Amino acid sequence: MPNPLISVIIPNYSHAKYLNQRIQSVLEQTYQNFEMIILDDCSPDDGASSAVIERYRENAHVSNIVYNEKNSGSPFKQWEKGINLAEGELIWIAESDDKCMPTLLETLVSQFQKDDQLVLAFCKTIAFGDDGNEERLDPLPLSGDIIFESREFVSRYMTHGCPMLNASACLFKKDVALTIDPMYRDFKGAGDRMFWTEISECGKVAVVNEWLNLMRFHPNNSTKRNNRDGINQREDKKILDYIYNNGYITHKEYQSLKKTYVKIHIFQMLTDPVLKSELYKVWEFGKTDVLFLKVDAWYHKIKSYLRR
Repeated sequence: MPNPLISVIIPNYSHAKYLNQRIQSVLEQTYQNFEMIILDDCSPDDGASSAVIERYRENAHVSNIVYNEKNSGSPFKQWEKGINLAEGELIWIAESDDKCMPTLLETLVSQFQKDDQLVLAFCKTIAFGDDGNEERLDPLPLSGDIIFESREFVSRYMTHGCPMLNASACLFKKDVALTIDPMYRDFKGAGDRMFWTEISECGKVAVVNEWLNLMRFHPNNSTKRNNRDGINQREDKKILDYIYNNGYITHKEYQSLKKTYVKIHIFQMLTDPVLKSELYKVWEFGKTDVLFLKVDAWYHKIKSYLRR
């Protein structure tokens, strides 16, 4: 893979305000062998998104521009559409409200040139807001670049969440993406974690210890809404079951992960008692299990009070 063609998929939905900056950050890459596929999921913004997109129709890098006449209902269906349109060996899903350093593609492509068993490479992410504030997010604090074997990566890292903080940090093989189960496209919130889990099962994964991706932070982004509505919690259970049923973790590890997840993402995070009750059932937590969480919480409150 000396100089692979990269298919850059930009799935847009009402990000006209940020879209020009996103596209420019792609065009300014030091690695220039890429095509750009721009998808708009029926943005309800009175043509603001299309006005930005149409400026690039004649750009030599732009191979496809597709406007949906009806909203797909899921960003992951747009991912699938872009993957099917892609002509490149490698794919980069560049989210429409993010941006990146000029060397992102060059750095990630170099990982694939080192090892033909590699199926996925991703870099570290800086979260930033419109106010100019930035925060370096580091779910995998590593001392350098590391290439993981498939099984080790899934069992160690995909069980606890999604270390790929957003798609814009990742580069992956098209032929592998076409072979995985498309169930991820029916997810509403955690489809990215399901997608990366399935990709990671197919080969080695490279983690690049460089801050090359910039993810825009929104005060009320979809992840927060999906957590609040219980969407992510339901889908995370499906993913953990998938990982367990495919033999990546033991039954003891599975039970431990369930308890930790419920404590943090349901018991502590949510306030709606009806929703919490529904999610306890989803995660197979009985009344005794919930009582244990309450007693544990009371114990830590009392312990904290006595330390004052």
